[in-house]
Amino acid sequence: MKMRTYAALAVAGALSISACGSDAKVTPVTDATDTSTATGDTSGASDIDCKPVKAGELTVVTSLPGPNFWGTTDAEVDPDKIVSGIEFDLATLIADKCGLTMKFRNEGFDAIVAGQVAGDSYDILLSQVTITEDRAKVVDFSVGYFKSDQGLLVKAGTAAATFDDVKKLTIGVQASTTAEYYFTSGEVAGWKLDNTKVFPDLSSAYAALNAGQVDGIVIDTPINLGQASQSDGKLEVVGQFKTGEEYGAIYGLGNGKKAIFDPILQGLIDDGTVNGLIAKYLGGDPSTVPFIDVPVPTVTS
Repeated sequence: MKMRTYAALAVAGALSISACGSDAKVTPVTDATDTSTATGDTSGASDIDCKPVKAGELTVVTSLPGPNFWGTTDAEVDPDKIVSGIEFDLATLIADKCGLTMKFRNEGFDAIVAGQVAGDSYDILLSQVTITEDRAKVVDFSVGYFKSDQGLLVKAGTAAATFDDVKKLTIGVQASTTAEYYFTSGEVAGWKLDNTKVFPDLSSAYAALNAGQVDGIVIDTPINLGQASQSDGKLEVVGQFKTGEEYGAIYGLGNGKKAIFDPILQGLIDDGTVNGLIAKYLGGDPSTVPFIDVPVPTVTS
């Protein structure tokens, strides 16, 4: 979610809730008939020694809110009531593979990507974090499990088929995210937009869009797709910008968790489980959203 090459990133999701922690214990998903698109083979789960930081539990960290990744309905606004979502289900399935109960807690995104969450206080961190070289200096990343470019969310009917169309709009971005970097820094040739507003969090950005204070919001395509799906057709993702971003789980730097959990995660990728979760919760494939080409400026000598 969120990549940056010059600083730690902060990003939250779209639901308008305060970022409060959760000690909610969750029963692992084991009924494949109930979650056919979201589960892989969980046989032999207890044979894997996942060396949890707390006996009997898989301790997971995320940064809330995270619509469609952690919570998918209005009833799940309270972190203690979250029972669904791409990463929620993924974490639960990993816990099941380990013969553990999944338990998650909330941490600030800035602290997460800066490696400031103590590595011995959790087993795995899932929070739509984009893999970057800078971040990999302070945390260990898993194999990539989700590809994500930057999507443009607008009110239904807003025309934005070309980059020239986008230039005519006032675009909102979240502070310290990939979108802010690309569209405000001027460090990527041709991408800077003159009419941008930077918001401290996505809740504020989406509120500004609904109030007509901005014409569009740019953040990771799946996050915007999640927001659009909750808008009763009032919002739509009309395009996306190719940045080649990919989400990875985080482990404490050098703590050995990568060797334990990467094979489990890769297995859930290879058997189609992760793609099933994406289809289930996003209602479609982000790759079907058309790309908006950003013209490369002509360099003259």
